[in-house]
Amino acid sequence: MPSSQVVRGRGATATLQKSAVIVDRDHVRTTIPFEVIQETRVGGRRARTVEIVLTDGMTHELRANNATSATAFAAAINAGLPAELDPRGSGLVRTKRLRAPEAPPLFTDWRIPSAILCGAVAYCGYLIYLGVAHSSVLIIGAVVGLFPLILGSVSTFLSVKHLCDKVVLRRRGVTVEALSTHKLHGRSEYRFIDGEGNKRTFKSALNTGRLEVTYDPRNSKRMAASISLSLLLAVPVTVLKLAVALGLVAVGVVAAFSPVIP
Repeated sequence: MPSSQVVRGRGATATLQKSAVIVDRDHVRTTIPFEVIQETRVGGRRARTVEIVLTDGMTHELRANNATSATAFAAAINAGLPAELDPRGSGLVRTKRLRAPEAPPLFTDWRIPSAILCGAVAYCGYLIYLGVAHSSVLIIGAVVGLFPLILGSVSTFLSVKHLCDKVVLRRRGVTVEALSTHKLHGRSEYRFIDGEGNKRTFKSALNTGRLEVTYDPRNSKRMAASISLSLLLAVPVTVLKLAVALGLVAVGVVAAFSPVIP
């Protein structure tokens, strides 16, 4: 059995299985059995192109990220070829159209919608309390003040998290090259394999074929585009965002809770 390897090239991925090579390209999966592979060689510029030559002369090409992976992939295929080959070649190659990836769900953790629901119920109880214990006019201020309060709180959290992520990634981040697989709602999804061999995805508004992504080995969810890791402007920009966000929080607190603030 050949070494189980995965090679990701521009717009395509090749995977070695027990008795076939699987090539995924443009949502089409091509299965090439070993018995129809005459040889596999490396060519092209900088020796990064894997050329799979079939017994009928047809050739399937895949451009790897580097020459080392291309050479190792070709060697693994050649090591697994059987002694007797089938001359039918392309006649035994199978193709299958893959379904486009679906958009991820809005919430992947039940705790988030539960917390939002509990907060909404509690605030509705607060509005009822204002109308009964004080005046119904105060309900308007509490409702209006809710918007800057939520906006400021979310902005504060995101600004602090964004800066913390940059600091952590600058200290212990690992940079890899990720490949764009498809676009969804104006954002590109990039895929790469980390140092442990795990498949990872990264979404960005940067629409390029390749993108250098820095990830945190200790936290699978913390990653960023390498070009966005500069701290020279990140700190003052974050301070400015925090000032605006905290100002919104203060306005929201005064508008919503002034009747009960001593």
